[in-house]
Amino acid sequence: MNPRRMPSQIIYGPVFSRRLGRSLGINLFPWGRKICSFDCVYCEHGVTDVLTLAPRFQDFFSAEDVLAAVENALQQSWSLDCLTFSGNGEPTLHPQFHSIAQAVRALRDRLRPEMRLAVFSNATTLHRPEIQQALALFDLPILKLDAGNEEVLQAVNRPAAGVTLATIVSGMKRIPHLVLQALFVQGRYSNSGSQAFVEWLELLAEIRPQAVQIYSLDRLPAQDGVEEVDRSRLEQMANEIRARTGLPVQVF
Repeated sequence: MNPRRMPSQIIYGPVFSRRLGRSLGINLFPWGRKICSFDCVYCEHGVTDVLTLAPRFQDFFSAEDVLAAVENALQQSWSLDCLTFSGNGEPTLHPQFHSIAQAVRALRDRLRPEMRLAVFSNATTLHRPEIQQALALFDLPILKLDAGNEEVLQAVNRPAAGVTLATIVSGMKRIPHLVLQALFVQGRYSNSGSQAFVEWLELLAEIRPQAVQIYSLDRLPAQDGVEEVDRSRLEQMANEIRARTGLPVQVF
């Protein structure tokens, strides 16, 4: 198992993102603990410490601390392209995520209107109306879909109790301007085989995101036996996505 790579504070970066340019990260999770509704076999942050859909308030930075840190960061002279909710867990699990997103959007609009506002989410909370409303505030709601069937979801993403693929897909259909991302792996754990990919494509055609992003491992995974899908295979997959769905797709 790899050493953890976790943000230790609310604001981290700026970092250069392959997808977002120069990005300033917002992390809602203190104490270097990974709190998530997934325990993905490929995660660079290691295994999930708290696997749940219903975390406690104590598991997060307070809304007041988050907003103070964001306001201070946006007043700096950094050259930035994007302000991004990410970090060591699922940001939409924060009990005050909607109000935090509203306030951060207002700060961005007032202090750095040229920046895009993004969030990386695993889409497990989209059944909640307040999360749907919160995601409407983002320029780039980037939502994960790695699995085309329930068996792959359980094997690769290892979700918390109560999370199902049907609920994730239903929630994604309610987000009109989402960017769908998928991380493909092979080896002991795989979501890139021919049948798994065909089933994933079928769900993609149902969801109809505004854009698709596919990629593979960039850092050491949480579990042994997880292997990278090479660039040539990803490009083949991208061509098939375009041919079958007509959706714009990028390979990272």
